[in-house]
Amino acid sequence: MNSPNFIDPTLNNLFEEVSQEKPNTRFEDYFLLTNPFPKGEFYEFCIDQDQVKKEFTRILRTFYNDTKLQTMTILGSTGAGKTTILKFLEQTLIKWREPDKNNKAIPDLYTIYISQPRGSYLEIHNEIISQMSTMFFADFFSKVRRNEVNLSELPEKLQGINPELIKTLEYVAELHPQQLLFEEHLAQMSSLPEHQSYSILKKWLQGEKLITTEKKQLGGVTTDVGKSATVAIKFLSDLIKIFLHVKFFKGLVIFFDEFEELVSGRSSIGQAQYAQDLRNLIDSHPQGLVFIVATAPISEKLEKISPALQRRLATSVEITPISDEGTALKYAKEFIEWGRNKFKSETGKEIRHFPSDCQLEDQPYYPLTIVQIKEVYNKLKENLPASQVLPGDLLPRLHDLLYYCVYEEK
Repeated sequence: MNSPNFIDPTLNNLFEEVSQEKPNTRFEDYFLLTNPFPKGEFYEFCIDQDQVKKEFTRILRTFYNDTKLQTMTILGSTGAGKTTILKFLEQTLIKWREPDKNNKAIPDLYTIYISQPRGSYLEIHNEIISQMSTMFFADFFSKVRRNEVNLSELPEKLQGINPELIKTLEYVAELHPQQLLFEEHLAQMSSLPEHQSYSILKKWLQGEKLITTEKKQLGGVTTDVGKSATVAIKFLSDLIKIFLHVKFFKGLVIFFDEFEELVSGRSSIGQAQYAQDLRNLIDSHPQGLVFIVATAPISEKLEKISPALQRRLATSVEITPISDEGTALKYAKEFIEWGRNKFKSETGKEIRHFPSDCQLEDQPYYPLTIVQIKEVYNKLKENLPASQVLPGDLLPRLHDLLYYCVYEEK
């Protein structure tokens, strides 16, 4: 009788063969690794939308000249493609931080992305602190321990900063070197982005409740950061002032997606409070921050809830509809070209000749045709209000059409 752990060698060999073999799809027969049209999340690049990109560039240029707070609002109906361009802008800034042979790096602009700001301001606050701690805590405390940052001087240099925040940062920085070395070892072993000694500090700044032993590990903190949005915003503002002072960054670009959630799923009182908190968040950071907000049109509702917040988000630009067949073909062509370049880059394979029945003018769209793409566009134009076809309308339809052509070989 075979033991329970017996594995048939033939099956085992088959398992190794299958597990090591790279899966092949029919898309490769069309010089594509996968369907290049977006369905779901797709943020590697963004075609067209020049007005949005120009306004984003203007906002950053203005900010970079004087570091004063800047805001920009991207407007578009549900499904228009706001998330795609918002993530594209975020990824662009991330790439700019890394130098390449063609461009100089812009290493002092960091990004924070907030998706679907539901609930209350404290949820947003929690996410901002979480991302900031991952980016900056380890380097900050290393600088303090190397005496490159003198925390005791900050109250004088940064007027009005919370003394308990400074005291707590000093306490964490002065932890016994042996403890820090042990925790750094743990962090490396577990691939954590932050040291264990920072986790409680992070919880405190995020506004989470601490138990007595955790408070003692921060030197005996007494303030409940999560007591109110006002307290949380003050601590966030002070932390950003400190990081700006030590030159960790020139600016933080905070992306808010689906901002229209502000006016849904809560009472009118809750909406007003949320709007007031967000207005305070903006007003508490006169320097060092850029807010990029993507939202469905809610200006009338927001005007009723909080005219002050509406005024602060008044600089807006709309997602541009696809105006004609030529622009629709441009979208299709550039997505297909991107997909083919990725195929060539990742496989090392040259693109073979197109089939004899593929017309020369259709080759940039293969296996689609110009006629098919125009038909999809014109059908959408007939059925959509005001005949406005947005990227979020067209591209998923092209995704389905390409999938059908590839797998049904039509």
